[in-house]
Amino acid sequence: MFAIGGKGKKSVRTKSIRKTLQVTNVVIILATLVPFLINTLYYNLTLNQYEGIIENVYSANSLSSVVQEEIYPTIWNVVSGKTEFADNTQYELIGRIRGRLDELEKNANSGDNSYLIEVARNTLETLESYVDQIGYNIANNRPVHENEEILREQISSVSELLYDLIQQFVAAEIEIAHVQNTKIQRSLDFMTFFQIALFGSILAFLFRNYRQLNRSIGHPIFRLKTMASQIARGDLSIRVKKPEVSELDELTDSLNTMAEKLGELIEQNIQKQQNLQKAEMKALQAQIAPHFMYNTLDTILSLAQDGQNEEVVKTTLALSNFFRLSLNKGRDWVSVGEEKSHVESYLAIQKMRYGAILEYEIDISEDILHESMLKILLQPLVENAIYHGIKKTRRGGLITLRGRKREDLLVFTVEDNGLGMKPDELRKLRENLSHYDVTNPEMGFGLYNVYKRIQLYYEIDDGLTVESEYQKGSKVTLRLPKIASYIPVQVGTMTEGEVHDV
Repeated sequence: MFAIGGKGKKSVRTKSIRKTLQVTNVVIILATLVPFLINTLYYNLTLNQYEGIIENVYSANSLSSVVQEEIYPTIWNVVSGKTEFADNTQYELIGRIRGRLDELEKNANSGDNSYLIEVARNTLETLESYVDQIGYNIANNRPVHENEEILREQISSVSELLYDLIQQFVAAEIEIAHVQNTKIQRSLDFMTFFQIALFGSILAFLFRNYRQLNRSIGHPIFRLKTMASQIARGDLSIRVKKPEVSELDELTDSLNTMAEKLGELIEQNIQKQQNLQKAEMKALQAQIAPHFMYNTLDTILSLAQDGQNEEVVKTTLALSNFFRLSLNKGRDWVSVGEEKSHVESYLAIQKMRYGAILEYEIDISEDILHESMLKILLQPLVENAIYHGIKKTRRGGLITLRGRKREDLLVFTVEDNGLGMKPDELRKLRENLSHYDVTNPEMGFGLYNVYKRIQLYYEIDDGLTVESEYQKGSKVTLRLPKIASYIPVQVGTMTEGEVHDV
C-alpha cells in the first residue's frame, strides 16, 4: 500500500480552517456512502426479482415435462387394466400438478401470466372430470373402448392444451426477464456515469479548498490532492498519512475510507456482474433447442412407421438419457464420465439420423472419468463439428473425441474431417469468441457459449482454442484446470425395459 507523507511547516490553527475541513468531511462521506447504499439496495432488489423470474421459468419447464411425460402413461395403466382405478396414482398426479400451478400463480410477475395459470387450472379440472368419467365407466363395467376413446381423444387433447398453456407462461416470464435485465443494465450504466461525475465533483471541491487554504496548509492539502488524483486514475491502494495540521485529521481519515470503500464497491459490482452473466447462461442452457427435439422425434416416428422397434427403443433411450444428463438436477458440475455419457447419447441420436454419413470415436482415459468438470462443454463442440463440418460435405465424416490428463489440466480435443475453414473464416471465428456478434449466428454461437462459460466458471481466458484447415477439417481443444475432488451424482438413466413399459 502506497502512502503519501512527509514533513511540512506547521500552519496556524484557525476557526475558519476547522469549519472548512468539517464541511469537506461531510460532503465526501455523504457523496461516497449514499450512492453506494442506494446502488446496493436497488441492485439487490432487481437482481432478486430477476432470480425469481428465472426460478419461475425453471419450475414451469419441469412442470411441463411432468404434464407431457406422466399424465398419459399414468391413466393408460388404468385403461389398459395394469392397475386398479382405486390403486392408481392419477389423482395424486393431478393434485401435484394443481399444487405446482398454485405456486406458479403465486409467483407470477404479471396479471396476464396469472390469467394463463388460471386457464391452466380450469384445463386441469376438465382433465380431472375425464378421469372421473373413466372411473365411472370402470365401476359400471362399460366397454373398454369407451375409456380408450376418452384417453386418446379427450385426455390427450386436454394434456396438450395444458402443456401449451404452461409453455406460454414460460415464454411470457422469459420476456419479463429480458425487460428486467434491460433495467439492470441501464441502472448499472447510470451508476457508472454518476460515479464518474461524483469523482469529478469531489476533485473540483477539493481544488477550491486547496486554493483557499494553500497559504496555511499547502503541503497537507497537496498530499490530499495527489491522493485524489491517484484515485481518479484507478489506484485505490493509495493512502495518506495524517498531516501536521490537526484540523485535517478527519478529512484524511475520510479519504482513506473512501478509497477502501470504492475498492470494495468496484469489486462487488464486478462479482455481481459475473453472477448476472452466469444466471443468463443458466437460463439459456435450460431452454432445450427445439430443432434438435423435433428432428429426433421425427426420426423416432420414421423408425416406428418402418417397424424398426429396436431402433425406436435405442433412440428413445438415448434421448431420455441426453435430457436427464443435461438437467443434472440443476447442478453445474458433473464428472467426466457423466459428460462422456451425455455426448454418447447425443451422438447415438445423430448417428440414427445420419446413418453411414456420420462415424465417431470416443477415447477418454479411464483415470479422468471421476474428475469434475463444468457440464455441457463437450456436446456443443461435437454439435458444432457435425453442423459446421461434417454436414457441409457430401462424403462420410468422422468425429473423434479424446480426453487426457496433462499435469494439472484436463485436455479434451474434438476433431472432424469435414469442410474446415479458410484462414479468414478461422480468424473471424477466433475474434468472435471474445466479442460475439449476435447479428451473425453462423459465427459459432456454440463455441462462444462454451468459451464464455469456461471464462466465467474457471476464470481463465485460454480454455478453448480452434484450429482448422480448409477441405481437411477442424480441431477444437479444451484445457480445463483440475478442481477439487468430485463425488458423482446419480442422475439416473432409463433402461430398455422401462422404455417398453411406457
